[in-house]
Amino acid sequence: MTALIQRLPPPPLGVVWGLLLINGLLIALMLALSKVATAQGMPATTYAFWQTLIAGLILLVRAVPIRAMVEKRLMVYFFISGLTGIAIPNVTAFYLVAKLGTGFTGIMYALPPIFTFLMATSMGLEQRNWRRLSGLSIAVLACGWIILQRHANMGQSEPLWYALGLLIPSMLSVGNIYRAVAWPSRATPMTLAAGTLLASAAALALFAQLTGTPLIARDASPNLLTILAVQGVLTALAYLCAFEIQKRATPVFFSQLGAVAAVFGLIIGVAWFKEQYSLTIWLGVLLVILGLRMSNRQRAVDQCP
Repeated sequence: MTALIQRLPPPPLGVVWGLLLINGLLIALMLALSKVATAQGMPATTYAFWQTLIAGLILLVRAVPIRAMVEKRLMVYFFISGLTGIAIPNVTAFYLVAKLGTGFTGIMYALPPIFTFLMATSMGLEQRNWRRLSGLSIAVLACGWIILQRHANMGQSEPLWYALGLLIPSMLSVGNIYRAVAWPSRATPMTLAAGTLLASAAALALFAQLTGTPLIARDASPNLLTILAVQGVLTALAYLCAFEIQKRATPVFFSQLGAVAAVFGLIIGVAWFKEQYSLTIWLGVLLVILGLRMSNRQRAVDQCP
């Protein structure tokens, strides 16, 4: 693992919170579009492949010259970042969602703040702070409550599948830590986002080949292709924001992205899909906000040592 990046001076709190909120909104929009696309028959793996490939190519246009991106140190970073942050969690989720349902899978995506905090404190990247741990726990439990309320009929299956589900938050947390501490010197967020997305697309293409999933949908409608193009643009913006956050803040701060995206997901559900939620779900939203507020009350965006 390379040396810690020489980071910028801590930016104003509003900057990183603004990036986190924008990133959460973009992810919620991406999930809404994927719901529309997969409902029209496109396999999830195919959709994820084109989503990451288009986004990576968009960012590649503004990244460093391709010759510079094939350096060994960057290729290793792209590979590990793409596998831990995108490919492995997504492939695991695609596999488990049919066995365990969307409710359990969604809960796994809400757990990274706790996993990341525990990893960061054990490595000395974060100070042990019970207030922060309590706030993160409240936000994560509230996210789990929201998901359970929306998906009450979670499937019954073998305990092994539930244990496998822990691979999702584990890999996401490893990715959060790795991207922060192994940040290549003089590399820009644009370059790292582009390389990570393209590495993930390559891994998803390999997974599709192994599982016999077609990467080209011959009966794709113009509307579906439009959705895919928009998704590519949103994904490019989302990952650019994500790497900008990781350049400025700690891995634990970044890991709260899932909770922010969950709140925006509910808002989009009401505004776009005309969904209706019970009072208990909105109480869960309030607890998420209070938990995030509590966890960031002190040293919200302190940099890694």
